[in-house]
Amino acid sequence: MRLVREGLAATLGGREGLVVADAVDLGPPGIARITDAEPDVVLVDVGETETDTVSAARLIKSASPGVKLVAFGLDEVDDRVFACAAAGFSGYVPRESDADDLHRALVDAMEGRMHCAPHIAAAMFNRLASLLREADPPCSLLYLTSRESEILALVEQGRSNKEIARQLGISAATVKNHMHDILQKLRVSRRGQAVARLREFRDR
Repeated sequence: MRLVREGLAATLGGREGLVVADAVDLGPPGIARITDAEPDVVLVDVGETETDTVSAARLIKSASPGVKLVAFGLDEVDDRVFACAAAGFSGYVPRESDADDLHRALVDAMEGRMHCAPHIAAAMFNRLASLLREADPPCSLLYLTSRESEILALVEQGRSNKEIARQLGISAATVKNHMHDILQKLRVSRRGQAVARLREFRDR
């Protein structure tokens, strides 16, 4: 809405660290003007048409990869914040924010910082932890000792603990302890899962 754009421009104009270059809609002419202006940061009103503005944000980032995008009027819901992050936004301002919050978000985006609500920060950490857990098991094979790797290779061949013990000249109890450590490191609970991790790692 033009009235909102002009109101935001007037509110931000003259604030320390900011120079308002333009206030445009996100149609093709507006995006072209943003590209021509080469701004450091663009404030995008996601409002009620978040899907369209996220698509426009991708176009802006495609045309001007270095520009920072800040979402304005965003509902502070996990999935919506993550969708904006995936579209290339560097920060956001919730609906209930005031002019000072808006100014701070823009300056922070330019300087590589982002403030968010505690529940959003927690959700981000949970999502990151989930991604790292998914990626970690194959890589954790790198942390097996040479003996553990040797035992896991024999397990892959279908050898029992007793057979492995005889071949390596160690006790079955020692093999069992090594298997426990292997399962712990690979974050699995069964021998078959450990073998699957080994094959997955080998095929990478």
